[in-house]
Amino acid sequence: MSTNRLFYVLMVGLLVAIMLLTACSSQAAVQPTAAPVLQPTVTVDPKQALIGSWTSTITKEDILRVTPGFEKQYLCDNSGTFVWKFNADGTFTIDQTALPDCPLDASAVPHVEDKWALEGNLLTLAKGTPDQEIYEISIGGGQLTFVKAKSSDCIPCIAVNTANPWKQVE
Repeated sequence: MSTNRLFYVLMVGLLVAIMLLTACSSQAAVQPTAAPVLQPTVTVDPKQALIGSWTSTITKEDILRVTPGFEKQYLCDNSGTFVWKFNADGTFTIDQTALPDCPLDASAVPHVEDKWALEGNLLTLAKGTPDQEIYEISIGGGQLTFVKAKSSDCIPCIAVNTANPWKQVE
């Protein structure tokens, strides 16, 4: 009887092992593990990202928030809807449309043209001229943000450029 018993124990053990192997292999077949698919990352050249048109509306309140001591008689001349256009050839224009309650003074300049350069995140406007300005900028999510002026003597320019993010015009 001990041979029968040994045979019986071996058969049961073999059946349990087959069932475990079958269960494990069917689990793997049902739930395959795949290696993660890596998406290619696209690195956008900041100069290419800047090219195009950007707009922002700057109110008198925005200017006073950025520059609390801003002279009130110049608020209308420096508020409005502005459009920057950065061209691939290194030139830019900025155009201003007055706010409805703020007509532009005759001395206001609603259109400016000059040159720009970008090194890293530093944008230089009117490079090499007495009007040169340098800003730290950030571009992303369809927005251009003049983070802060690194070099500029133009208080109105700093107030207008840094007051709000600029939205990319489609």
